[in-house]
Amino acid sequence: MICPVCGSNVPDGLDVCPACHANLAATRVMPKLTGTWCPSCGALVPAGSTACPKCGMPIGAPAPDNARVELERRRLEERRLERERTSTLPRIESAIPSEPDPSTEGIYGRERMPHTKTFMVAALASLLVVGGVTLAIAHPWDPNLTDTRATTPADTSQAGFPGTVSRLTGQDSDTDGTAVSVASADEETFNALTDAYNKLADISNRADEVEQKLDNVGISGISSERSQGGAEAEQLAYDASNLVTTIKDIDVTTTGTYTDQRDHVATLASWLRNRVDLLRKAWDASKASKDPESDKDEILKPLSGQRSSDGGQSYAALFEKNYEAWKPQQR
Repeated sequence: MICPVCGSNVPDGLDVCPACHANLAATRVMPKLTGTWCPSCGALVPAGSTACPKCGMPIGAPAPDNARVELERRRLEERRLERERTSTLPRIESAIPSEPDPSTEGIYGRERMPHTKTFMVAALASLLVVGGVTLAIAHPWDPNLTDTRATTPADTSQAGFPGTVSRLTGQDSDTDGTAVSVASADEETFNALTDAYNKLADISNRADEVEQKLDNVGISGISSERSQGGAEAEQLAYDASNLVTTIKDIDVTTTGTYTDQRDHVATLASWLRNRVDLLRKAWDASKASKDPESDKDEILKPLSGQRSSDGGQSYAALFEKNYEAWKPQQR
């Protein structure tokens, strides 16, 4: 039978159209009647009848011209309606791509070719990979691998040169060919002692300024001025203590050449640190006092016997007396 929705041919007995899935349960196939058609009116005449049951015309008699024309018209109309019912089919898109158009085959082929940028990126990547592998194989990662100069430490104390030489001076040179000197252990010790000696003078000058400020502000200044002076004294105490530690860490045991001079510089640093500690205590008393003028004696008590006017063996006097005499001398 014919589906009334999409016009597809549907096998008899199905309730659903296989093309559009329309419900065909209400559709019934009329059985095909056997017999002949009346030539006059077109009605179905049962087999064996001699006359048309509708118009009464005898079967076999020639139909009038108008009846024949009408019958032909009806048949043509039925054929037209039948074609209209069966010609409307659902459009189904194919999942298989169509064959390429020969006229555009060259264009599509060019579009599928890699672009120039792709070739350049691929070439650069290949160059980097090859170069990296070559560098990894040929590059001497140890910069001293091809160095033929002697670098093994050697004890030269028995050859008139104190200490240990780690590299021969004559073999060391800059890129321009000029020789590079290597400082010996004694030279490094002397340089460290000289640097510490100069720093002692700087801390001593700062201590004089802190003491002078104590006389001017510490016993008569306002709270903010005394707080600032106390902070300066505290920082000075830290610097003096750190310098004492630095001097003790100077290496003089390798050769023993500057042991006595290191001891002299260390003694100067100890005197200076003790003096600064007393100044810090005096400033602490000044900061804690609510009436520094009334507490003058209590504030200056830590400096009793340590002022320059007191004379004697004060820390400041000992430092000033021996500073020039104990200046490090190169040997």
